[in-house]
Amino acid sequence: MSVALSKESALVSDRFEVNRFLETMLVPQGGPVCAAMRYAVLGAAQRLRPILALRIGSMLGADAAITMRAGAAVELLHCASLIVDDLPCMDNEQVRRNRPAVHREFGEATAVLAAFALVGLAARSVAEHTCFQIHLLGALDCNSLIGGQALDLALAGEIREENRARVTNMKTVPLFQLAVEAGVLGAQGSKTHSARLLQFGKEFGAAYQGMDDLLDGEAGDVAAVHEQFTRARALLDDFGARADGLLDLLDHLNAKIWEEDRRHR
Repeated sequence: MSVALSKESALVSDRFEVNRFLETMLVPQGGPVCAAMRYAVLGAAQRLRPILALRIGSMLGADAAITMRAGAAVELLHCASLIVDDLPCMDNEQVRRNRPAVHREFGEATAVLAAFALVGLAARSVAEHTCFQIHLLGALDCNSLIGGQALDLALAGEIREENRARVTNMKTVPLFQLAVEAGVLGAQGSKTHSARLLQFGKEFGAAYQGMDDLLDGEAGDVAAVHEQFTRARALLDDFGARADGLLDLLDHLNAKIWEEDRRHR
């Protein structure tokens, strides 16, 4: 098996484990809200945030069960935010993950209730870790996801382009940093390592958003995105071979840019 196939197999395995755990959190209970929650979470997804948490936890020797639960909580929060982002009063997206958005499938009222319920489930799932729970819910405040979405809605045209980095730092980066915190949660890492990994989460999130914008045709500076990935990689130097799983994630995302770049030459 080639190195590339081995890395891809590891990613598929991580994704399978995350999906299996999310299934246990979203047991069918009947009713449209529960169905909408399962629909929003259990569809095809990259699961980058919980996988990032799992790989950081593994690198630091964290308790795997704690890391999985915390990483899954981040994914639930992410899915809740996507439901809200897609609503007609927000970004008015009709499709999410190659199928109708939640509000198109279940109606706007049920979609809103499902988003609230997912936030509640995420918070309950980490109730025994009060500090992390505070950070989890803090990701929704006016200086984070909610503020970022409000700013994105308020901006248009050239003004949006000028503020792209600001929106990214408020709307995308917090969940990646939260995934880092999920990975560190059950570990005995030093404060220096934690701070460095949080910075890595920031750079990783910015690199991911840059890649996503490129693939969506919303931004065209390929070199700048590659530089973002380089900055993220540099933050892992101190961890040596232990960081291979995180480097593989970066390579996985970076490869998408190279592929897109080649297609348009």
